[in-house]
Amino acid sequence: MAFKTGVVSCAVVLALGCIGCDEAEEEFIGDDGILYARDAQWNDFKLNDFKLNDFKLNGARLNDFKLNGDAGSTDYIQLFDIEKPDGGYTLSSSVVGGMLKIGSMTEQDVLWSIYNFQVKDGGTTQWRHLYIRDVDQIPNTDVWEYDLDFATSYGYWSEFCTDEQGNPVKALALPDVWDPSTGNRVSPRPTGAVTFACKNAALAKCVLFGYRPWSTKNGVSLADYHQACTRMVRADYCGNGTPHTVSGTPIHVLDQLGIQTAAASTSYVVEAEWGPNGAVCLNPSNTRLANQTIGCNIPTCGASFASGGLIQSGKIVP
Repeated sequence: MAFKTGVVSCAVVLALGCIGCDEAEEEFIGDDGILYARDAQWNDFKLNDFKLNDFKLNGARLNDFKLNGDAGSTDYIQLFDIEKPDGGYTLSSSVVGGMLKIGSMTEQDVLWSIYNFQVKDGGTTQWRHLYIRDVDQIPNTDVWEYDLDFATSYGYWSEFCTDEQGNPVKALALPDVWDPSTGNRVSPRPTGAVTFACKNAALAKCVLFGYRPWSTKNGVSLADYHQACTRMVRADYCGNGTPHTVSGTPIHVLDQLGIQTAAASTSYVVEAEWGPNGAVCLNPSNTRLANQTIGCNIPTCGASFASGGLIQSGKIVP
């Protein structure tokens, strides 16, 4: 099926960490009244009949912190507590399938909960707050989406996820953590991991493409398919977190499980086939952007899926 892809976007991991974003701006409130955080990133694409191309893990992130507990880490995020709608507090938070669980609450019960956490960045510790404003289940799926507001104090809130025009974007809750520099999924999965991934970014996009990492297809786990998709979306050929694309570039996506199938009306040439660690084969003349410098050796693709790859990407041609 044809899509516009992108490079992996970043995610926010409460009590743990955020994934795959670049250095960002100083924090300020702009003339439009929107909070622009030093540690926020925005993506510039939407879904359409193509899969969208992006080059970050997630549409928004808190900062470039390391995961809690990393030896010698100076920057980190630490969950303090979660305020429940009934006025109580808990430290229990997790994701079951595609549904957020806070204490014993699931589904719409988590509405109006607030995550309170501290970010230590360059020797400075600051409070951050994440408010669940709305909760909906995507029809006919086990995927839930969340409207989130973000604040550095209780006095001012702004949308956590936005598009390039500043319009609100919903987020998905994912039960994993990704390394912000390499794009690797952290294994073993940290206890209680919660990553909020903006829907206009790669971590969430790959869920929406059908690669739900908590699920199976024909008895096959989709966790590695999701990870391979994040490499593909970012054109992270070497699997080291380095993108080779720009947002909005269309690609064709195909897999052997039948989640994404060939688009009969789309002409394409095979670009690469993908596994969790990057491209397992690559046709250098078919990269979605021309004249790419690839910093690793990748075999040329032969017959479809002869490489052992999980997902195939194609360059759209006239």
